[in-house]
Amino acid sequence: MTTQQNSDYKALHDQLSRLAVLNESEWLSFCQMLTIKEFDKKDVYQQAGRRCNTVGFVLQGCFRWIKINNGEERTFDFAIENDFVTNYLSIMTGQPSQTEIVAVERSRVACIDAGKLLGIFDSSYNWQKIGRHLAENVACYSMERLIASFYETPEARYNKLMKTSPELFLRVPHHILANYLGMTKETLSRLRNKNR
Repeated sequence: MTTQQNSDYKALHDQLSRLAVLNESEWLSFCQMLTIKEFDKKDVYQQAGRRCNTVGFVLQGCFRWIKINNGEERTFDFAIENDFVTNYLSIMTGQPSQTEIVAVERSRVACIDAGKLLGIFDSSYNWQKIGRHLAENVACYSMERLIASFYETPEARYNKLMKTSPELFLRVPHHILANYLGMTKETLSRLRNKNR
């Protein structure tokens, strides 16, 4: 692995090392399967209607998940640096993705073929542990999002987003954030002014 690759993948290595300690051989084998892809603003990472075959790790940039229903676009999630970007539902079921994933800004992603990644999870105890933790994280996150969508007010979701991901307010256009939070641009502006 080159020095540049080692530098590129450091954040990913750090993230995975929090879940299990990979030995050098396990890490190098994994790195050989990675490719870095670049996306310009508004480039599509995952197209709706196509099966998702890639798992990515955001090295730089920002993405949003979009669902279009009756011609109306709804943003329902974001990924920034050190987040994974993929459609796990499509990967696990083999069904076409019902959502689109689009770059909000110029972005760089370390990508791996989903089938190869699932194979790696069966290759050693350390990788099994990582796979289990990642699946648990996705399940917990999905449940939190589901509960929030049913029981939290848009203002409560706004306050939570300000605490957990304040950088999104500087990086994502306000009309997209308002759409994500389920409020108008005007309501978002009022909340921002109130909290300044």
